[in-house]
Parts: sequence; C-alpha cells; structure tokens
Amino acid sequence: MENESKNIFENGATWLRADFHLHTKADKEFLYTGNENDFCKLYVEKLKEQNIYVGVITNHNKFDKNEFVALKKKASKKNIELFAGVEFSLKEGIHILIVFDDKWYQGDIDDINKFLENAFYGIANYDKPKYPNSNFNLKETVEALDRIGHDYFIVLAHIDDANGLFTELRGRTQEDFVKQESFNRVLAVQKSANLENYQKLCKWLKRKSKIACVEGSDNAHGGIDGIGKGKRTYVKLGDFNFEALIFALTDSEYRVSPKVKPEIKNSYIKSISFEGGLLDGTRIDFSPELNTLIGIRGSGKSSVLEILRYTLGLPLSPIAVDPRYKDGLIENVLRSGGKSIVTIVNKQKEEYRIEKIYGQKEDIYKGDGLQPDISINAIFDYPVYFGQKDLSNKDADFEADLVQRLIGTRLKDIQSKIEQKKRGVTNIITEIKKLDNLNELKKETETIIKNAEHQLQFFKEKGVEDKLKQQTLFDSDVSKLSQSESSVRSYLNELQSLIFNHDYFFQQEISGSEVNQEFFEEAKNLLKELKSEFEKLKTIQNNSVQVQGKYKELIEKINVKKEGLKEEFAKIKREIGTDIINPDNFLTLNRQIDTSKLKLLEIDKSENRRKEWQNDLSKKLTDLDKLWHEEYQLLQKEVSRINEAESKLSITIEFKGRKDKLYEKLKQIFGGRGGIGIYDNTYKDISENFKDFIQIFKDSSKLNAILNENQVVDFKRRFSENLEDLLTFKVDNKIVIQYNGKSLDKHSLGQRASALILFLLAQKENDILIIDQPEDDLDNQTIYDEVIKELKKLKGNMQFVFATHNANIPVLGDSEKVIACNYDEKKMTIHSGSIDNHQTQRFIVDIMEGGDEAFNRRKNIYSIWNIEKIISI
Repeated sequence: MENESKNIFENGATWLRADFHLHTKADKEFLYTGNENDFCKLYVEKLKEQNIYVGVITNHNKFDKNEFVALKKKASKKNIELFAGVEFSLKEGIHILIVFDDKWYQGDIDDINKFLENAFYGIANYDKPKYPNSNFNLKETVEALDRIGHDYFIVLAHIDDANGLFTELRGRTQEDFVKQESFNRVLAVQKSANLENYQKLCKWLKRKSKIACVEGSDNAHGGIDGIGKGKRTYVKLGDFNFEALIFALTDSEYRVSPKVKPEIKNSYIKSISFEGGLLDGTRIDFSPELNTLIGIRGSGKSSVLEILRYTLGLPLSPIAVDPRYKDGLIENVLRSGGKSIVTIVNKQKEEYRIEKIYGQKEDIYKGDGLQPDISINAIFDYPVYFGQKDLSNKDADFEADLVQRLIGTRLKDIQSKIEQKKRGVTNIITEIKKLDNLNELKKETETIIKNAEHQLQFFKEKGVEDKLKQQTLFDSDVSKLSQSESSVRSYLNELQSLIFNHDYFFQQEISGSEVNQEFFEEAKNLLKELKSEFEKLKTIQNNSVQVQGKYKELIEKINVKKEGLKEEFAKIKREIGTDIINPDNFLTLNRQIDTSKLKLLEIDKSENRRKEWQNDLSKKLTDLDKLWHEEYQLLQKEVSRINEAESKLSITIEFKGRKDKLYEKLKQIFGGRGGIGIYDNTYKDISENFKDFIQIFKDSSKLNAILNENQVVDFKRRFSENLEDLLTFKVDNKIVIQYNGKSLDKHSLGQRASALILFLLAQKENDILIIDQPEDDLDNQTIYDEVIKELKKLKGNMQFVFATHNANIPVLGDSEKVIACNYDEKKMTIHSGSIDNHQTQRFIVDIMEGGDEAFNRRKNIYSIWNIEKIISI
C-alpha cells in the first residue's frame, strides 16, 4: 500500500477529499443498469473524477464482502483508499455509520456480517427498504461490536434529517442519548446543517474539542452519477490506514476541513536530493508544513540541515556556535564534486531548482531553463535559520543577529547605499592624503626660487643676464606652451571619458507599461532632445582634437626656431665662459625659477582642491550619518512590526547604542604597542562623550577635558593615520530583547529558549523556519503546552524543518513528514514518512528519546492511540 500511495504522500500528510457515506449496487436502492463486470471500474473512475481519495462504503444494513474487496483492490491502484462500513439502523430509528478496521473482513473472516446477523436476529429483509430497525440501541451496538474485538468507530448519519438524531429523538431523550458512555465511540456527525443543533450536541459532549463534521454523497438513487454530489469534506492523512483516519477525526480542528480544501499559503522547500558523497542518489521530499529529522546523535540530521542552508545560500551568522564544525558537516557528506539539488516553491506557486556543486556557485533553474544572473533571494524569501545551539547563544551580538535573521533582506537597499557612501568617503580621504604634504612642498619650492634668485644676482653683476636674455626667454616660452598643452590634453581625456561613460545610455530606448504610455512618449521626446545635445559633445571632441594637433605643431615651430638659433646661443656662451662664470648654470637657474613658479601655481590649485575635498568629506560624512540614521528608522519600523505579534517578548532599539563597540575600537587603534598611553577608564570616558568617530572628527574639543596636551596631540596624529578606518566605522545600534519585562540575558536557558521559539512562531511574515534541535533547554511540558500548540496553529502558513531528539515534537506536533536518518561512516540512509505511517512510528519509538512516552501522551490526549500496537508492528 505504501508503494502504491507513494505519489500522494510524497510530501507527507496531505489534504484529501473524503466521502463518509457511499452506497454501491449491493444496496437495493442503488441505481445501476450497466454491465456487471464494468461496475468496479466505473465506480472507481467516478471517485477519481470527483477527487475522492478516501471513501467509506456504507450500504443500508448490509456488507457485501466480495464486492467491497473488489472495489478496494481496484481503488488502491488509483491511490484511493476505501474503508468498509454499514449504514446501521439503531433500535431508536437513528441511522449511524459504522466504519470498520480491515481485520473485520480479512481472509476468511467476515465479522461484519456476523455482527449484522446478531443485531437483526429474527428480523426479515433487514437490508431492504424500508430498512427495519435493529434489535440494538447504541449501548447494545457498542457492546456487541466490542465483544468481537476489532477496531471501529461511529459517525451519526444525516443528524438533522430523517433517521437523524435530532429528528428521531426529542428534548431530554436527545441529551441522554448523547451523554451515555457508549457515545464515546461516535467520532463524527454527517450532514450537520443546523448550527443550533450542532452547538447543543457539543455542549452535551463536553469534549476537549468539538466533534468532527463530515459529509458523504448518500445518494443511492443517483447511482454512480450521484457519487461526489453535495457538500464536501477534506481530511488530512499521511498514510492509508484505519488509525490515521481515526486520529484525523479526533483531531478535527487541524485534520478535518468542511467545504474547502485548505491551501498552502507560504513559500516552502519542496525537496533536496544528492549526487555523490554519503547521500548519493538520495532524495528527501519535504512537507510544506512540519518536517522533523530524527535519529540518534551522529546520525546525520544536522548534516542535512547544514547542506540545506548551504545550498540556499544562507551564510552562517557571524556569531554562529562552532562554525568550523558546521561547515565540516557539509564537506564530510557532500565530498569533493558532490552536488545538492534543492527544489523550492515560492508564494506565487512557481517552482525553481537550485543546483550546487560543493565549493562552487549555485545554478538556478525554472523547469529546464537556466536562470542566469539572478540570485536566490530574487525568487524566494530566505528562510529563518538557527543551527545547533544558536538559540542558546549568549553572545553580546545575539539580539542584533536575531533581528537581522527575521528581517532578512529588507534593509538591503539602504545598506547598499551606506556601502556606496562609505566608498565615497574612502575615495575622498585617499585624495586628501595625496595632498597631505602641500605645505612642506610649498616651502621647499619657495626656497628653491629664493636660492636660484640669489645665485642669479651674481650673473647679473657680471652682465651675463643681458647677453643670455634671448635664450632665457625662449626656454621660458617653450616651458609655458608645454604646460598649457598638458592642460589641453587633460581636458580632452576627461571629455572622452565623459562621452564613453554615457554613450551606451543614449543608445537605449526607454519603454514602460501601457498604463502610462503617454508619459513615456513625452520621456522619449525629452531624451531625444538630450541625445541631440550629447551628439554635439562628440563634434566638440573631434574639433578639439584637431585644435590640439595644431597646438602641438605650434610648439614644434617654436622648438625649430630655437634650434635655428642654437649656434648663436653657443657663440655667446663661449664669449662669456670663464673658469668662474658658467653660462649653462645661469640658464639652469632660470629654468628652475620658471618651473618652480609653475609648480607653485599647481600647489595653489591643489590647496584649493584639498579645501574642496575637505568640504566634500564633511558633506559625505553628514550624508553617511543620515543614512545610518535612515537605516535605524527602517530597522525601528521592522522592530515595531515584529513587536506587533502577540508575544511576551519585545524588542527595543537605541541608535548607536553599542558603546562597547566604540570602546573596543578605541583600544584597538589607540592602545597596545605603540599606543598613546591612556588608561581603560579614559577610553570609556571618550566612548561616553562621543557617539562615534565622525563626531570626534567634526568637533574634538571635548577631548581637551579628557586627555592632557601631549595625549591630545598623539590622539589626533593616530586618528589622522587611521582616518579612513575610523570615519567609516559604524557604532552598532543597541538591540535589547525583553521577556516579561526583563532582559533576555537575565532569564534561565529554559525560559530564554521557550521565549525565543514562541517569538519566532509569532512572526507571521516569515514563511520558513529551520531549527536544529529547538528542544534544547526545554522541558517536555513546555514543548507541548507552549511550542506545539502554537506550531499546529501555524500550519498552512509557515513551513517548519526541525532536527530533533525529542519525540514530543514529531508525535504531539503531528508531523506531516518525519525523516529518519542513519549513518554508519560509509553511507547515510534515509527513511521518510508521516506520523501516520506505522513504520515511521516504529522508528520514533526505537530511536528517539521518550518515543513510547510521547505516543502514550498522544493516546491520553486523543484517547485512541495504542502504543502496544505500534510496538508489535
């Protein structure tokens, strides 16, 4: 049966349409005129057509074993499960549906007819209209069924219509009927249309949860065409067996849905498969709801979760506990060349496949088509993930890390702007540092000019200046023209760069939706005008290049003229030259003065640029500070949203409140070997008086009251040496998580873990929660009373993937998918099934802490589980 139903339960327990009141041609009222041999085939096809996967055959006071067995066999091939039953007439005239376990009719046994013969002893034609009442009331019926000893349950048929409870009985008699002990065998009512009657029934019963309401075709006169007509019922099953159906009815709040099939609203991980490594050829299918990975310690549960995290591109948190161990799990299982493949379904019901070879970037597919150049978060909201011991982490950064996990990529845009602005600050500081020695350079240059002028005085006195005046002028003029051409060349390079950087933009056409077509038409016209102006720049560039060429020719001409006077200049030098007077020195000194004066002009320009850079730096730092504050405001908004969830846990946030971070950075930069020699308390004083290093940079006057004169000088020197690092250093916002009005770190590990898990469950905007061993530091009572109850409410809106040692989570949490892991150092093996599956139940009892105790507790809660039966499987 499990192999035949593989497709239905591939992703664990699922919602199936169920019909609890079916008739067949064995019923005298059933309309069928077709070929006898085609009946089973046509009947099952109709069930399939109506999407009925669970059916109960309930003919009037009759059970045709041969027909039922034939139908059940045919239906099982179509992944449809049929249960044996009868529509039974109590002595009071009330009709009930008795649903039987397979043991009532297996092999040569036919205990259903044995019961019917006993109940209708002495009554003729009891299986024919008008279907006489039996000899048994409800109490006697239950006693007779119990004596046979097989399992069964009862559904009250059409309770508001003919032969129903509220039609056949009146007033006090109704209440007495419901309150008798034998009514405990009644797990559901069918065709309940009167709300007042239903509420009255629930009030009399006083059960922990309301009795299940189910539907059935009950249309014998309609024959095969009548199957599936009328109202619908859906039950959640994880396996085709009698106990699963009983449990679904007993836990009807979460397992039975009238009218509409519940939909999965969250995005979810559908499966993970492996190629190579210890899990080669293995595929694990996940439920969109609760998945529990179980196994003894060292069985590979954590490895599966870590590979899942790795494939989905979720980095380990900076404060993750034992990151080397967790990364090592991935390498140990996947091995070199190993590949993991994760299939995900997003909120738009689109299915994607993420393939990742160990050590390489992932590839993303939609169907068979590779989706290049997109990231995982473009198609799928990242899950919230906590690895082993992460929830019990008491690191000072835990709160900030938790909030970051919850908000995911919602701050990505502002954080991108911050990084861009930080790069701008860094670039400006780099430019300013290039100009750091301008004052010294200016002094050196002025000294060179003064020295040269002093030495030239000697040549003037000797009359050399007048004789070499023409050559001096030539040298000066050539230098000026060359300097000018260099500026022309710089201008043309910048013009060429401007055109190159924007040419692609002007080659593109802008287009928008039809909704705003008129605006985009106007935008096209404006861009067309702008492009026309841009094209003029290209013309200007071409013309300017031609002018530059003429300018170079002009310089060449003056050099040719100078070269033509070379012999004349040489003759003058020979006439002047003596042992004391060297004409070449005179020319060299003049060149030095001319070059140095040009250099001073450039220094003045650089000083102006430095002032501009410094002003720009001040603006950039203000912008960076504003962006940090904008990030804080967005974070505050997200925190307010998180706090809106009904939880005893709340979050507060203080802008740049992590003074300990500022203190540590001060010690790192200004302390240690080669430090400025101040005490720890002084660092604390500085961190208390300044929010961050930008504040110190803009106004350091407060330092004078904290440091002595020498320390201030040393502090500013060290600050200047580390300017880029300090001005881009962000003092983190202080995040405090409080539970019941008290800081989280003031609670015990158990209280802390409980509060955090409940808090995570309260965050409705997160679709997927992955936790490795959420039960750490929690007692079983807390797990059930707080965690499990909340978890069950969230099914259908959130997917859970837990690795656990504690049986209460899969058993009491009613896990839609249980994945049992085993590792023998050479190979990992996986068994998966839902909590309804008998083999899965056996795995839980055999390998989990408190497995049998958990099933017994479930039995006590729902009064139907039999642990001895599970153990005997």
